[in-house]
Amino acid sequence: MSKSQVDLDALTDDQKVVAITQLRALLGADSEKYDDPTLLRFLIARQLDAAKAHEMILGYLEWRKNDGIDDLPVPGINGNPVQQCVRGFKSVPDSNWDYMGPGMPDSFKKFGACMGGGCFHKVDKEGTPIFIERTGYHDVKGLAVKCPQAAMLDWHIRNNEMIFNVLMPECSERIGKTVTKHTVIFDCTNLGLWQFDMTGLNLLRGISDLDSKVYPERLGKLFIVNTPGVFSRAWSIISRWLDKRILEKIFICGSDYKQVLLNHIEAENLPDFLGGTCTCSHMPGGCVPSPYLESKKASGGGDNFSQNVSLGSTPVQQEVVVTPQILEDASAVDLHYKFRSTKRAIQFEIKHTDPKTGAETVVLPSILLDSHKEIVQGSIPAQLGTYTLVWTKPAGGFSLFNSVGLEYSADLDLRVEEGDQPEAPAVPEPTV
Repeated sequence: MSKSQVDLDALTDDQKVVAITQLRALLGADSEKYDDPTLLRFLIARQLDAAKAHEMILGYLEWRKNDGIDDLPVPGINGNPVQQCVRGFKSVPDSNWDYMGPGMPDSFKKFGACMGGGCFHKVDKEGTPIFIERTGYHDVKGLAVKCPQAAMLDWHIRNNEMIFNVLMPECSERIGKTVTKHTVIFDCTNLGLWQFDMTGLNLLRGISDLDSKVYPERLGKLFIVNTPGVFSRAWSIISRWLDKRILEKIFICGSDYKQVLLNHIEAENLPDFLGGTCTCSHMPGGCVPSPYLESKKASGGGDNFSQNVSLGSTPVQQEVVVTPQILEDASAVDLHYKFRSTKRAIQFEIKHTDPKTGAETVVLPSILLDSHKEIVQGSIPAQLGTYTLVWTKPAGGFSLFNSVGLEYSADLDLRVEEGDQPEAPAVPEPTV
C-alpha cells in the first residue's frame, strides 16, 4: 500500500514505529529533542514521508529562530498577561484578555475592540482543550483597517504557544496520555454579509497558511454552528484555502447543533448559549466575553451595527448590490436593515436601481421614524440590482451644528434550501 493510500487517522502501532524510526535517523542527534507524538504530527502532515517531514521540521526550526518565537513572553505565565480569555485550567487562572492593559503590544491595542470574542474554555469528553470563538461578532471591516497581517499573526502565535505548551501539557497530565490537539467551536450568531470583507478574510487565510506550515495536526475537530444562509458564499471561498486534512475535521452544524456539541462536550463544560449549562458567572462577561460588544456598550451602543456616522444637513446613503452570483448561491435573498439615531426621529427610504435600464424605483417611501426611541429594523425581498438606503433629517429639522448620531447595518440574508447547504462531513461520534 502506498503512503497516499494509508489511513492517517487509523495508523497501526507498527506503521507509527517505522515512520518515526525513519525520521529519527534523518534528524540524527537532534532527534532526542522531540517526543514521538511531535514527530508523528509532522509525519502525518507529510503523509508519512520521512524526508518531507524532516524538511518540514527544519523549516519549523528556522522559523522559530528567525522570528524569535522562543523569546516571546508566553501569555498567562510568569506574570505575562493573557491575550485570550481562559476558563477552567490550573496552569493559567481564569482570566479575561485586557487588550488595553499593561504589557500588551501597541498593535494589539489598536484592533482588540474589533474582536468578536474568544476563550480557551475547559475540555471536551476526550480531555482536549476547547477554544470557542464568537465569529459572528467580529468587526471584520475594522480589523481590515486596524490590524495588519503581521499583528494578527503575532497575536495568533502567542496564543498558540500558550495552548500547545501550557494548556495541553496540563490536559495530558489530567488524563494520563499525551494531548496534541484541541477542539474548536465557531459560533456564527449575528454573522452578516457585511463581515465578508476580502481584506479581513485574508487575515484568516494568513493564519491558516501559518498553522499548516508550523503547527501541523493541532486541530482535532472544528464545529461551525449557527451558520446563516449567507455562510454558503463565504464557505465557497474559505474552503479553497484549506488543506484536505483540515476540511475533513470541519463540521458545519447550522442551527441544529446543540446535541452534536453535547455528544462531545459535557454540559457543565459547554456555555449555556451553545446548549450547555456553564455560565462562568464568577467572571466578567461570562464564558466568552466579547471585546466588540463591550466596546459598543461603553460607547452607548450594545448592538452589532456595522456603521456609526453623524447625520447632518447631508443625507447618509448606503448602497447594497445584489449580483447574479449572489442570486445563484441562494434560493431567495432578503435585504435586511436595522438602525437607530440619537436625540431625534429621522426620515428613511429605500430605492432600487435596475442594472439593465438604470431606472430607479422607490421600494420603501420616505417615512419619519422614531429611531431615537428604539431600533428600527426590517427586511424586503431583494432582486438583481442596487439598493440605496437613505437617511435624512426631517424638513425643518436639526441643523448642521446640531447633527445626530446614526448607527446602522444593511446586510443581504441568503436563504438556502436544505439541499443547497454547503456539504460537510458527517459529525463523528466521540471516541470516549
